[in-house]
Amino acid sequence: MRKSLLALGMTVFFAESLFGLPKEIFKQRRAKLLELMGDGVAVLYGKTGGFEGEFEQDKNFYYLTGVEEPGAILILAPKEKSRREVLLLTPRNPEDERWSGERPSIGRKLEDSLGFEFVGRTGGLGWMVNAYLQHTGNLCYLAPPVSHSSPVPPDLNFYKDVTARVPGTSIKNMSHFIRDMRAIKTDEELAAMQKAIDITGEAFRKAALTIEPGMTEREVQDVIENGFRAYGARHLAFPSIVATGKNTTTLHYTRNDAAIKTGDLFLMDIGAEYDHYAGDVSRTIPVSGKFSPEQRKIYEIVLKAQKAAMAKVKPGAYIREDIHAEAKRVIEEAGYGEYFIHGTSHFIGLDVHDVGDYGSPLKPGMVISVEPGIYLPEKGIGVRIEDDVLVTKTGYKLLTGHIPREIEEIEKLLSGK
Repeated sequence: MRKSLLALGMTVFFAESLFGLPKEIFKQRRAKLLELMGDGVAVLYGKTGGFEGEFEQDKNFYYLTGVEEPGAILILAPKEKSRREVLLLTPRNPEDERWSGERPSIGRKLEDSLGFEFVGRTGGLGWMVNAYLQHTGNLCYLAPPVSHSSPVPPDLNFYKDVTARVPGTSIKNMSHFIRDMRAIKTDEELAAMQKAIDITGEAFRKAALTIEPGMTEREVQDVIENGFRAYGARHLAFPSIVATGKNTTTLHYTRNDAAIKTGDLFLMDIGAEYDHYAGDVSRTIPVSGKFSPEQRKIYEIVLKAQKAAMAKVKPGAYIREDIHAEAKRVIEEAGYGEYFIHGTSHFIGLDVHDVGDYGSPLKPGMVISVEPGIYLPEKGIGVRIEDDVLVTKTGYKLLTGHIPREIEEIEKLLSGK
């Protein structure tokens, strides 16, 4: 889903990172984080990459820098008078650049283009942090926590080395700062997300008009993903779920190799990514163009549950206790509670399952999914309807409302095949 480093030079990575959001947006984010940090020094590592693989920048690192280059490091030191924010890039390698493209030299031109007061090389990390720690005893940890079985992140490993060499240095967990910042979307972010959603909707319409008995799920997947590219999306937000018949009852089905049959339901859980931001839409349609009586019954229950859950979206509401509970109530009252086997909502943003605190109430500017479903494997009927919703000051705005979801809308769309 990401272009390889062999195909793109480093200078292209910089150009792409600043293509959508202006560098001032990233500077504003860093300024806000510096204010929240108070005292201390923070080191945030970007992801590393290789010429043979696909590269995707760490989302927190991209959120603060807009930089896509592998191996980059960000240093933040809010109490310093100068060089409060420093970007470090890996050393240049002339042999590598013959393959991957020429990289820019360190200097004022590069600093201005990226919006940093100082850009250096990663070899200076140790001495720079030691110099900063002469003025503070705190290292601020900004990356998201990992489980006990996961590898120790590089920034924590670096912090351990520093504390062993600079007595009295302590580590403070401030990972929630970036999480909470990312959860509230700006107008610029919402514009990118709406574009991702619009592209997803157009690809859905094209696929819906293409589906015929005898086709394979993979062929429909190709229509969708080629549509994403044709409409301006560089990447997928996540692997496409394209399922027919009994496969619609498998939540994260990605084999996508079954043949489509007359009378099947066809489920598409798809999302384009535009300028790093995700769309996430699920639609379930009848291959024949008309829902059977039983398919219609299940679809109507899921849609009723979705609308009831969506009505609960407002500032102060909780994802699990309010939104999911309402969808679950409707489906249970209809007698299908045991066939609703997943949560109703998740945060959406730079990641399709974006960062956010599920134990805290919703706030204006957050974007979540609302996606109840009923899955009946023994009948080969799986129905999921997923829409993206912006929390507003007074309630919500449906960002995916232009994508057909009512039975009449879907059947009218399919009648044009």
